[in-house]
Amino acid sequence: MTAYREVPWRLVFVSAVERKKFNVLIADDNQSDVFIITRGLAQFDAQCNVFDVQDGESLLTALGIDPVSGRPIAPQPIIPRPDLILIDLFMPKLYGLQALKMIKRDRRYQRTPCLLMSHSLSEHDRRQAGVIGACGILHKTDNPSNFRAAIRDLETVLSGGAKPRQTEPGDSRILR
Repeated sequence: MTAYREVPWRLVFVSAVERKKFNVLIADDNQSDVFIITRGLAQFDAQCNVFDVQDGESLLTALGIDPVSGRPIAPQPIIPRPDLILIDLFMPKLYGLQALKMIKRDRRYQRTPCLLMSHSLSEHDRRQAGVIGACGILHKTDNPSNFRAAIRDLETVLSGGAKPRQTEPGDSRILR
């Protein structure tokens, strides 16, 4: 059974069991990608609650970070503290790298793994992501089997089984 909880900025998906092992926050304006990731995690029985936002400003607000100054605006985030944050590179209102930079400046999230996601990524963006503190990059793909492999890797990352790595176009695997 799916439950929904109303929050000021949008409706947030919450699994039927309010608190499982992991909290995953997905920031992506493409709801199809959010659905695929959420469904994929459920299929691999990744024990997690999935929360999603549709733009960079909402991502920061959900984490209790002011989207303009980058300073904390709340001692606790609006959602439960995420164990993994997936950030789309190209989002409305605030670019994914800008949001990542503000997240990593906040002491509460410096050790939280953040993965950037994109259909296309320049070499400059790859380098910037590493400098800012992304633990990996997920290259979104239209190939369902590649994307399923990436979802399996996410579950492994959540369980602490391996470190993520950057991917190349056409390669959705995110583990080292």
